[in-house]
Amino acid sequence: MKRIIRVLLAIFVVAAVAGGVWYYRSHTASVASAAGATTSSGNYNQVVQVKQGNLSSTISVVGSLEAVQSASLAFERMSSTAKVASLGITAGNVVTAGQVLATIDPASYQQALDQAKSDLQAAEETLADLKTPATALEIAQADVAVTKANATLQSAKSALADLSSPDLVKLQNAVQDAQDNLDLLQLQGTLAEYDTLAKSQRDLQYSVNWYGRRIGELQALTNPNVEQSQELVKDQETLAALQADLARVQAERQLALQSRAAELAKGKVTLANAQEALAKALAGGDKLTLAQAQLTIHEAEVAMQAAQAARTDLLAGTDVTKIATAQAAVDKKRLAVSDSSAALAGTKLVAPFDGTILKVNVNAGDQVASSTTILTIANLKTLRVAASVDETTIKQVSAGQAAVITFDAFAGQTFTGTVQAVPLQGTLQGGVMVYEVPISLSGTGKLSLLVGMTANVKIQVGQASNALLVPTVALQKANGLYQVLVPNTTDPQGDPVAVPVEVGLSDGTYTQITKGLNAGDQVVYQAAATTTSSNAGGGTSSLLRMFGGR
Repeated sequence: MKRIIRVLLAIFVVAAVAGGVWYYRSHTASVASAAGATTSSGNYNQVVQVKQGNLSSTISVVGSLEAVQSASLAFERMSSTAKVASLGITAGNVVTAGQVLATIDPASYQQALDQAKSDLQAAEETLADLKTPATALEIAQADVAVTKANATLQSAKSALADLSSPDLVKLQNAVQDAQDNLDLLQLQGTLAEYDTLAKSQRDLQYSVNWYGRRIGELQALTNPNVEQSQELVKDQETLAALQADLARVQAERQLALQSRAAELAKGKVTLANAQEALAKALAGGDKLTLAQAQLTIHEAEVAMQAAQAARTDLLAGTDVTKIATAQAAVDKKRLAVSDSSAALAGTKLVAPFDGTILKVNVNAGDQVASSTTILTIANLKTLRVAASVDETTIKQVSAGQAAVITFDAFAGQTFTGTVQAVPLQGTLQGGVMVYEVPISLSGTGKLSLLVGMTANVKIQVGQASNALLVPTVALQKANGLYQVLVPNTTDPQGDPVAVPVEVGLSDGTYTQITKGLNAGDQVVYQAAATTTSSNAGGGTSSLLRMFGGR
């Protein structure tokens, strides 16, 4: 049955073509006769009437299918290379916005964030302290500091004055007083041999010695009687008590002697110091001591100025410049916290929208950098066509123009779309600047369209209603301007006359005339003949041109 249908269709096509050829030849012969026969080159002068009609101009380009939402994801906030800690997806997986797709170890990024927060807190506290006015307690403490610094300064000045202008009488009296005190101590040391402790020691020593001899005598008896034995025991007890008292008195006397010796040594040192001070004063003073005293005064003056300045600052409040500097430090630390927080969040690769994973480029455990593309995701629910338009044609394209789209993968099916935008930047491809024009896509229904499929696009770049139309082949170009030939009304047998025109849109077959002709005017153009004949003939190309002229 299919074969019979094909045969019938072939017969129909042949018959149609034969009829068209017959019509063309008969029609051409009559027109050529009216226009003035055949040209010397064998071409036919065709005369057609300018007509009015609607015209739609399109350009045909090729593009590819792409997702409106698509992204290539990477760990862009990485500070160095790292291993992929987890990777829970594969190509083809459908994911939702916010879903974690892959991770790297966050430990170092958390530590950096903690440090940044600590630095920010310290900077904020410094700024708050600068902005807080001085309290009464702080002012009082500043007053105390000034008073202490002033006292130290006055003391240093007094010491320097004493060194510079010594009181010789006072120094001489100090030497005499030290000598008198030393003599007194020496005398007291001599008298100590006769004081109460010395006498007690001598008396106790005598008693200890007597009882020691008596006990020796009693112990030497061969057969002591009861009375002698009792006396021996009593004497031994008495001797023990006396020895204890003697040890105590000896210790007390030794301590007293040591104390007197220390006082005596101190008195000698005091006398030596007084004598030395008097000698230095008589010699004009010690230069090193004077220099040290002057240095002490200078240090005291610096401390005094610092204390006074600190008190003045408390009363006047913090300098504006210092507050501005502290505020800048806080702003910088806040930015560091923000960056550290973003870097920590960047250790997780999160789906930016609902979509499908198109490609995964790494595996868990792989070493990656911030420039490593981990995966590609796209939202396959909303697709569009990226049409490639070259630089010679892009000027005709504008946003909002309608488009007709077909796919090689779905032959015979036609879809519609609209130019969404015209890119300002193109890319060089094969020596030609090409612009990727996004075109919306509708009417696809549930077709299994895949990203990257080839799309054939016809963009309607212009449309004119009730326009004056002539066959495009009737146009001629001379000196950069368009013209057409019209019949010679003065001499019907003469050559056609050239008339300048301005053109508008064109669909390849017809061209819009915007100036130079009126509806009903005739134009003449040559149609090439494929066979030789006096006033008739023509092949397929002439037939097509004639049909176009109609």
